[in-house]
Amino acid sequence: MNCSRPDSRSACRLRRPEPPNLREALQALTRELREGGVESPTVEAERLLSHVLGIDRTHLALEGGTALPVEVGKRLAGLVQRRLVGEPLQHLEGSVAFRTLELVADTRALIPRPETEQLIDLICRLVPRNRSRENSVRSVRVIRRPGADRAAESIPRALDIGTGSGAIALSLASENIAQFVVGIDISPSALEQAAENCQRAGLDARVEFRRSGVDPFSALKAGDRFGLIVSNPPYIRDDELASLPAEVRECDPPEALSGGTDGLDLVRCIAERAPDFIESSGSLFLEIGASQATAARRLFRDVGRWKRVASHPDLAGHDRFIVAEPL
Repeated sequence: MNCSRPDSRSACRLRRPEPPNLREALQALTRELREGGVESPTVEAERLLSHVLGIDRTHLALEGGTALPVEVGKRLAGLVQRRLVGEPLQHLEGSVAFRTLELVADTRALIPRPETEQLIDLICRLVPRNRSRENSVRSVRVIRRPGADRAAESIPRALDIGTGSGAIALSLASENIAQFVVGIDISPSALEQAAENCQRAGLDARVEFRRSGVDPFSALKAGDRFGLIVSNPPYIRDDELASLPAEVRECDPPEALSGGTDGLDLVRCIAERAPDFIESSGSLFLEIGASQATAARRLFRDVGRWKRVASHPDLAGHDRFIVAEPL
């Protein structure tokens, strides 16, 4: 049809394709992500579409027949292209959920992993001061409840080594596992992000962040003592860095990944130096690589300043966590 003719223009306008509705956009997005090799295309498609629309994922089905606004479609297309070249989904969304917290997510700090949430669960189970008079310690919800009794049971001071986004430090404070937490990191960018997360969580009065040198304990003062020391240190071996997934290798800070030749450089430093800053009745909790438990236990025992050194499994069955008490 020749749309230059006056009597044809209205017909041409009627034949212009209508924008897809949300259900159709979700189907097309899922297909594109699947063809691009994304591991969970349906979930990621729902999250991206919900993000650009500013609605909860549960509302997508309810509003499936609603037309997708043109500008929203353009923004969505841009995010999809960024995802397909390997940018993490959490960076596209700008945030990541970690236990009870919603944290900023960008290239300044490592994206917190589910295993680190399990580390907090382990602390809740094993640290005696967190036991409730009325409830089993197996219930994490007990730790989350505010109140005078919960504050009285929490540890006075805790230390988070290599705090990154602040996920561990802020969880220890927000769940009343510790009354006051010091988080230390070598990266000023990570500390900047941690401070933002702290402000968002309203925990400025209970969490302090400090910058350290290569030796993390250089950020501490002579009189600093902690009833709990926690760390998710960099534990990737140098020869493994090149084989990491692209979105980890290229988007997470290198200093948050590299653990040296054997992956245990910072673990070794913690084993040697932490006894100078931990209370005699305190506990130390570390996250390590899935194959490092035997080497890490031996390392702590060889230092000769720890007792009851043990490893604990994550939900996948890997010995992922080290727990130790000082002599």
